Amino acid sequence: MEKEEIININKIGWNKLINSKKQFANTSLPEYGPFFKRNQNDIKLFENIKDAKVLDLGCGAGQSLEYLYQRGAKEVWEIDISEEQILKARNRFPKFRDNFYVSPMESYIEIKNYFDYVISIFSIGYVSDLSKTFENVYKYLNTYGEFIISWTHPFYFCLDIDGNNVILNKSYFKEDSEIITKGPDKIELAQKNVMISTMINTAIKNNFYLDTILEEETVMKDDVNGYKSNFWRKEKTQNCPSTIIFKFKKYI
Repeated sequence: MEKEEIININKIGWNKLINSKKQFANTSLPEYGPFFKRNQNDIKLFENIKDAKVLDLGCGAGQSLEYLYQRGAKEVWEIDISEEQILKARNRFPKFRDNFYVSPMESYIEIKNYFDYVISIFSIGYVSDLSKTFENVYKYLNTYGEFIISWTHPFYFCLDIDGNNVILNKSYFKEDSEIITKGPDKIELAQKNVMISTMINTAIKNNFYLDTILEEETVMKDDVNGYKSNFWRKEKTQNCPSTIIFKFKKYI
């Protein structure tokens, strides 16, 4: 798919998903991913959130930023492709409503050397251009800023269930965006697998280094925050981490 097509599919899809007002699998801090055994309260990836300025890429309705703001973040900023998501976020944070942008992550917002943290909690795989997103983040962050990402573990993408068996159904090496469906109404979104090496090498190319990488055992259950999904299945998490987390820092 072309970049413009990916952006358009996701813009329409996320707006439809929010307007449906139906429950769907969603991840926000303090959780880093579906079935992930530890959360931010345990991992403490944010070394000093007090008085921090935080930008959330693919912010959703602002739940992750609300968690960080309650713990001392000074400013919260958001970028999301969905007008409906940004509207909900602005209603959550009237004080910061001018800090919220309707935009793809790949498009640069004119803010430079400003943020202590940029975060992407289960949103990075919806981008059409991973390298451009890292390039933007490098500009957004101040000298000692950090980029924290959580996303589906790339091997988990390859697994499926056939009867009572967990099978390998996709190639780990396939990173092209593909159409998936989300929520009870099976709303289409464009999503990609990102190999571990791709994520790290793209970060290095854009002048980051890897500070932390986490892949852990999972909590065995049948739902994600009350929503049952055909993709998120405990049979699969018994064989593979559901989530991978990266923390990158800028070379200085």
